[in-house]
Amino acid sequence: MRAIKEVEKLTGITSQNIRYYEKKKLLSPQRNNENAYREYSEEDIKRLKLIRLFRSLDMPIGDIRRLFDGEVTLEDAIQLQMRRLQTERERLDAALEFCGLIKEDQLADMNVDAYLHEMEEREKNGSVFAQFLDDYAAVIRSEMEREFSFMPDDRCDTPEKFTEELLKYGEQNHLDIVITKESLSPRLLINGIEYRAYRTSSRYGIVIHCEMLHPEDYIPEGMSAKKYRRYRILSVIALPVLLFIICNLWVMRDVFLQYGWGGLAFGLGLSIVLFGADLGFVYYSYGKNFRG
Repeated sequence: MRAIKEVEKLTGITSQNIRYYEKKKLLSPQRNNENAYREYSEEDIKRLKLIRLFRSLDMPIGDIRRLFDGEVTLEDAIQLQMRRLQTERERLDAALEFCGLIKEDQLADMNVDAYLHEMEEREKNGSVFAQFLDDYAAVIRSEMEREFSFMPDDRCDTPEKFTEELLKYGEQNHLDIVITKESLSPRLLINGIEYRAYRTSSRYGIVIHCEMLHPEDYIPEGMSAKKYRRYRILSVIALPVLLFIICNLWVMRDVFLQYGWGGLAFGLGLSIVLFGADLGFVYYSYGKNFRG
């Protein structure tokens, strides 16, 4: 057991901060029965070093406490802090960029109303775009959870082997998997959601497919069914649209150089019509996937 002055030297943390961390219930050192002085164990010293490390990463006290209490894993706490720092970096980058807009040399010359208006417009546009990205990311995650597949290490030709490979996949990917019906077409719960599984054979080996039994009930929290459906359609056509633009960029440039604006307009219009027909075929073929 060590006294607080010795702990200061071992951890590089002042006694004032040590007592502050105690007050925040990050550690609870024992007290000497004779003089009531705090006595710090090796575990207390390790905790203080961890606190110093995490505080150097700007991790909030509350997150550190939840980490110590086992409410979150180290991986989750670090990922959360990385996202928090990324957001802060984006905010600082925006502030740095805005500082470059200020050209006046004297405070009296500044048009503060114009700068505040510009700042408000940027924040408004940024929040709308950020919300769009968040919603789109939520839909993409949902699509990945509705149906996914993986290649097992075994042929899964018995119910027992099938179960073993499903549980192994769950353990590797931190999923809570419960087998509710063991067979060659098993039923299972993944994080409380019902799935069915089946296997197919490909040139590369056996593939296990997992499909959500009631995907129509799985909509990201806070999103309406109508909005979710629009984003799902967007998630399917986004890649073809991008490929369309990339594949036709140089063609359109050559058409413009040879035939001018008239030729470009005709070629672009024809391409859009053909592309629209392709999308119509995709929707007709797979439209049932967008009714959930």
